[in-house]
Amino acid sequence: MTSANENGPIPGRTPAEGTVHTVNARGSTRGQLETDLEKFLASGGTIETVAQNVRSDPPRKPENNYGRGAI
Repeated sequence: MTSANENGPIPGRTPAEGTVHTVNARGSTRGQLETDLEKFLASGGTIETVAQNVRSDPPRKPENNYGRGAI
């Protein structure tokens, strides 16, 4: 069984101009990503695993703006 991506575009969706969504096209992107990752690690870079429940923007106190705007 093949997926919709191997047979062409997904029905009802139009790909962005100049992009190809095939397994082979994504393979070259994955290869480039792997090469870049190896260079990053070779130059002393590290990868941190972050817990799923960590947020970069902590929750804020709700603001009450009722009646503050101009009429």
